[in-house]
Amino acid sequence: MLRATALSLLATASMCVEAQSIEGFWQDTARRILFDRNAPPGYAYGQWNQLDQDQTYPAAKQIRRSAGKLEVIDLNFDEANYDVDTYKATDDSVAFVRRVKWTGCAMHHRCSLEGDQMACSLVNVCPQDGKNVVDWRGEERYARRASCERDGKAQAQGIPVKCR
Repeated sequence: MLRATALSLLATASMCVEAQSIEGFWQDTARRILFDRNAPPGYAYGQWNQLDQDQTYPAAKQIRRSAGKLEVIDLNFDEANYDVDTYKATDDSVAFVRRVKWTGCAMHHRCSLEGDQMACSLVNVCPQDGKNVVDWRGEERYARRASCERDGKAQAQGIPVKCR
């Protein structure tokens, strides 16, 4: 009886630790654009757009511990064409850059836990005429998922992902 109680307490404690950690699977639920270099005149910035949770190409991320540190796996992007570098991570925040190998553009992400969600600030920087230029700026909100996995091969829009 004592052993069963101890195992139950241990399982409950580990679930609480996971809920308080940024580790796990995440799917985007909302997005807003704060700046787009190519937006038409008069574009209305800043409105949150709710995203279809059954979409084929959700922005899905896995944040996992590897070799004693946290790293981000950006599930929609294949390693042949993109590099993902996690350069700062704590139990409740992560910062990483996803670089496009053929264009030199780099999407900088700064994410942190906000209650049961993860909020990310994004800035895309691209080279132009020998300088780095901000191309796009936005924010995304994510919900924790039990799992997310790649569901096929890379397409023009990225790799399809299914989250549960």
